[in-house]
Amino acid sequence: MPERQETQRLQRLRAIGALRESYVEALLAGEEASAERAIRDAIDAGIGESTIYDAIMAPALRRVGEGWASGELSVADEHLATHISVRMVALQREVSRVTNRRLSTRVLLCGLEQEQHVVGLEMAANVLLHAGYDVRVLGANVPIDTLASAVERHEPAIVGFSATMATTAKVLPAAIYETRSADPSVGVIIGGAAASLRMEATAGTAVCTHVSDAVDIADGLAQRSALN
Repeated sequence: MPERQETQRLQRLRAIGALRESYVEALLAGEEASAERAIRDAIDAGIGESTIYDAIMAPALRRVGEGWASGELSVADEHLATHISVRMVALQREVSRVTNRRLSTRVLLCGLEQEQHVVGLEMAANVLLHAGYDVRVLGANVPIDTLASAVERHEPAIVGFSATMATTAKVLPAAIYETRSADPSVGVIIGGAAASLRMEATAGTAVCTHVSDAVDIADGLAQRSALN
């Protein structure tokens, strides 16, 4: 176990070192988009805010300061690097705020009765979990008449249904009705091959055609729920 932990520690240090070099290069080139990509990659890798400051941003700014002192960089270059880094501090503050909000937002996911294809549902669950949402997955073939009690028990802000077959799509209106009989304000996400944009006719209902869109859609529904 100690050997494995040491290997993981070294891998983490190498990852931080690579991100630091990317951030240095971005500051030296004055490329804010590249700097943001490095910081977002660090956040996505689970590197803590203080480590990003101490091991990535601070060393990069020292490198810029050294370049200015030696005449390699101009005052304008130094000011631009500082401006970019101030923006990155604000970016981390916003990411932290959004993550904290998501942590208090529960998402309930399920495949309705006769729906056995839930691989996409599991993918969406992972994406939402990684983004910070409190996700609970009921699995496949969930009877419609159990949805109200599930909502009452778990108290989700958002419920997600997988609809990969036409037979599932036909019972979605009943599923939404049953869900909102327990909580009229709950947001609904519908995903899967049988999902249609026509299903968005009901307020607070959104169709997710790509797993990569799940977080943005959940964010929108969560903000709507907070306003209710």
